[in-house]
Amino acid sequence: MFFCWCKALFHRFEKLLFSNRFGDFIEERTQKAVEDVVYSESFKTYLLDVIKASQSSPFKEIAEQYLGDRVEVVTTGGGIQGVVKEVGDDYLLLEESATSVLIVPFTSVLTIQEANE
Repeated sequence: MFFCWCKALFHRFEKLLFSNRFGDFIEERTQKAVEDVVYSESFKTYLLDVIKASQSSPFKEIAEQYLGDRVEVVTTGGGIQGVVKEVGDDYLLLEESATSVLIVPFTSVLTIQEANE
């Protein structure tokens, strides 16, 4: 008798779990949960942080280490030497001589290293 009762209960669960109604319920709840996350303020902040981090150049941090020092910068246009005078978010200001200052965009930089004198 117990076995028949369990088999009947199992059959009812099986029917419920594989029903269209239960599938629709799961789909609606999943969609609601995803919308709650995607449209949340914390997810928005996270995405903006990821975008901001992907737009910053790794050369900014390197150039900041050489602020005031003489460096050699290899760019897509060739090599240049000078003293790093300023570092912006997307550029460095390189003083080649007392009369020559270059603004070098990080998008053109291939390497930055201490200059051999």
